[in-house]
Amino acid sequence: MDVKGKTKDNIKARLNIALLCNRKNMELVCDGSRVAKPRTSFVLKKNARLLVYKWLKSLRFPDGYASNISRLVNI
Repeated sequence: MDVKGKTKDNIKARLNIALLCNRKNMELVCDGSRVAKPRTSFVLKKNARLLVYKWLKSLRFPDGYASNISRLVNI
């Protein structure tokens, strides 16, 4: 979900993608003296994230089947 400090998408990972994978849309972009990481396809925009959070908040499971996920979601 692109949370600062929790994501493994760092500069070293993007450099490895350029060397090992054929994913041009995930490589680092150099524009002058600055290097930018473009958003990847799996990162949700804010309104899509809110929809996922609301969906998780509304989930109901039978007793003993799963933990109470809705109390772990902070919208």
